[in-house]
Amino acid sequence: MPIFRGSMNKKPLKADSLFLWLKIAFFVLLIISHVPDIEASMVSFYVIETGLPDNGQVNNNSILWENAFMDVFFDAGYIVSNAPVLRLEEKPKGEILRHVNILEAKNAGIDFLLIAQLDFNPDLNVEEISFFIYSVSSKEKLMERQIEGRQPRAAREEYDYMKSIARGLITYIK
Repeated sequence: MPIFRGSMNKKPLKADSLFLWLKIAFFVLLIISHVPDIEASMVSFYVIETGLPDNGQVNNNSILWENAFMDVFFDAGYIVSNAPVLRLEEKPKGEILRHVNILEAKNAGIDFLLIAQLDFNPDLNVEEISFFIYSVSSKEKLMERQIEGRQPRAAREEYDYMKSIARGLITYIK
């Protein structure tokens, strides 16, 4: 019995053509079955300012750091979000995670928290920046790193520097 394609009044497929279509179908199924599940991790960014007056606006440095994180992590394929900038009177003692609502992050489906704590001196310049990365599900601290603040530079140069720091932090997120 001949093998037909389409309606009954069309020409039957030849065995060679059928074999070719079977090879193509097998190849396509092979490729599809070996594509790993692609799933992007969700990263939420928290910027904490310390040493600034309570009544002031968010510092421009804080906004630049947040934007650098968002740009770099988004470009690397992560789903990104941020929280409002938090201002504390002084550098916190103890675990920084107590200033962040990790339960809210977990309920939102966040996989990782990246916290940048900018410690300002009385001249309103960044004296030190501390970075913390946490796994939300385990509350495990994956990384902690401090760098010295820099004297203000041209906005583009400063932003490029911030992005290079952010790129270095990607390796800590699995």
